[in-house]
Amino acid sequence: MPTVPGTIPSGGGGRAPRSRPGLKSVSRRLTAGFLLIVAIGVLGADIYCVLTLSGRLREQGDRQIVQVHRRRMQALSEGRTLPAARDGSSWAVVGGRGEVRQRDGATSLTSRLPLSPRVLRERAGVGRPTAFAGGTVRAVVSRLPDGGYLVTARSTASEREAVRTLVGVETAVGLPLIALLVLGALWCSRRTLVPLREMLRSARQIAEGSDEPSARVPVATRSLRELQCTADTLNYLLRRIEEGSVRRRNAELRLHELVGAASHELRTPLTTITGYTQLARLGALDDPHRMDHAMEQVEREIQRINQLVEDLLLLAHLSHGGALERRPVDLARICAEAVRRAQASGPRHTHTLRCVAESPIHLVEGDPGRLEQVVGHLVSNVLIHTPENTSAELRLRLDGDRQVIDVVDQGPGVPETARDHIFEPFFRAEHAPPAGPDTDPGRGRGLGLSVAAVVVKAHGGSIGLRPSERGAWFHVTLPAFGTRPPADVGQTRAALS
Repeated sequence: MPTVPGTIPSGGGGRAPRSRPGLKSVSRRLTAGFLLIVAIGVLGADIYCVLTLSGRLREQGDRQIVQVHRRRMQALSEGRTLPAARDGSSWAVVGGRGEVRQRDGATSLTSRLPLSPRVLRERAGVGRPTAFAGGTVRAVVSRLPDGGYLVTARSTASEREAVRTLVGVETAVGLPLIALLVLGALWCSRRTLVPLREMLRSARQIAEGSDEPSARVPVATRSLRELQCTADTLNYLLRRIEEGSVRRRNAELRLHELVGAASHELRTPLTTITGYTQLARLGALDDPHRMDHAMEQVEREIQRINQLVEDLLLLAHLSHGGALERRPVDLARICAEAVRRAQASGPRHTHTLRCVAESPIHLVEGDPGRLEQVVGHLVSNVLIHTPENTSAELRLRLDGDRQVIDVVDQGPGVPETARDHIFEPFFRAEHAPPAGPDTDPGRGRGLGLSVAAVVVKAHGGSIGLRPSERGAWFHVTLPAFGTRPPADVGQTRAALS
């Protein structure tokens, strides 16, 4: 099965994938890297020691043979007899054609030298000891006044033996040292990674236990800083997974509740419409007055359904970050008109409502239709959920850089059990009357305060229910549009009207 790059294929049954045997573990990688570094270091140190010893021995031998060679050249120039070779070296006087005139010391040394005139002439121009016979002999050659050559040679066997001895000692010491270091590194890496393996095992058990991991990865006592950071990261990841699972479950639960509540709200108007439709098909609405009454009820229920659908679409639009219209809006005019509409709604509402504003203009930036909807829902909430002859007050003021709307009534108030859920969609308090056929469309469905809450939030404001001695106190704040100069007040009012 093809996989997307960057993803981990899941194992059978949704279980976490196990580690593959072909993949190297961290301890093996650390041990291999440490072994490579140690081997390079030890090998480099051994090579350096061998080269240094070989060079020093060669320099020391060259100095000795040069000193002996100079004494012999001085003796020849003074006409004295050449002393015997007693320091392990050998000397020979060779003619211009390569014939040996005189020699002393180890004959095997001079016999291994190429004594041809060309070689002697080339080496005589060097002026320092050079290697012969594959490096087993080092010799210095000088030209004599009579055209012959003086050759002084020495063997490098002692130097090579010393170097071989050093190589043997380094091998005997280096290999056990490397093995010991490798074992120590392997032991330390495995011991250090034991808490990490335990954390990974605990994380796998937690992941395989349930979809909502509530357990946490334990942290070993005196753990290393890296292991502590790893455990904290895993626990943070588990906590985020748990929070995401809870949010997803709550979202699914709210979605189910919302669908159920919406279905329940749609059932009543659809039942009413279906009933009148069946009566019309049966001929029970032949009377024009009956038909007009039936059509009026059907129209009322259709308006109720349309308003319900619009509110649900608005909730979905604003809950997913939908944009609203942005332009200057006068809250004072919106509040005054909401109070006037409520007072003129009919004789069945005997509430006392009044609007109190600090100034004639309270500007905010937003969608005027949606802000009218917010104030309308707050005023409708007073009319629906308070008894007759209840007084209420709508206050508007400027608090710093925030416009504040307070809707305070003297009704029975909101029960304590309903305060935490009053802004949820389709929520009704226990004493709230259900929406009936005679209720105005858009009222009493349990969506008014939830729509007001999302609209206020979309405008960058806040809405809440404040404690009061009697009745309900709804508190709304919105960002103020800005302070206008007094000379512009008339122009602003004219532009808003």
